[in-house]
Amino acid sequence: MTNIEKIIEEARKEMMPFSSWELLPKESDEAFAAFRVYRDLGFERNIKKAIERIEPDNNTISKCYGTWRNWAVKYRWRERAADFDRYNEQLKQNEFRKTVEAQGEKHRQVTGKMLDVVCKKLDTMNPDDLTQGTLTEWVQTAIKAEREAAGLVQTSNLTPNGKQEAKQGELNFVADFQGL
Repeated sequence: MTNIEKIIEEARKEMMPFSSWELLPKESDEAFAAFRVYRDLGFERNIKKAIERIEPDNNTISKCYGTWRNWAVKYRWRERAADFDRYNEQLKQNEFRKTVEAQGEKHRQVTGKMLDVVCKKLDTMNPDDLTQGTLTEWVQTAIKAEREAAGLVQTSNLTPNGKQEAKQGELNFVADFQGL
């Protein structure tokens, strides 16, 4: 969040110390209950669908529509529902970001352990036992794992055969090690 966004959010909290989708001053319990039904319909919401949730009878829908429409205008249902949607989306994004960060940390730990094992193995191996193909494969695997753990390459950048596909402006030097 930028400094301007923080300032705007702080000013908004001072001006409106509650969430807009909560019960508003002077909003009746009946109007608020109707708003909650409308709000909870999600992105496909409209007044008619909200009324149908409570009163599936067509006669009742037409009787209620005018009242609900007036409440929707008076209590800014569309704006409040949009605020509610943004809030829920932000919660989902925050949760997703935490999950991705935790997975990244696990991947870095595993990669570190793997590289430690490889280093120990390399220290005890006779260099003459390594074939050119094995050495190339190890280097490619180590570079790929290290870059993925650092977040520099996403697995979606891999071709079907598992090779890294370079994006524009991205350095890709794995191919430089081919044939060593």
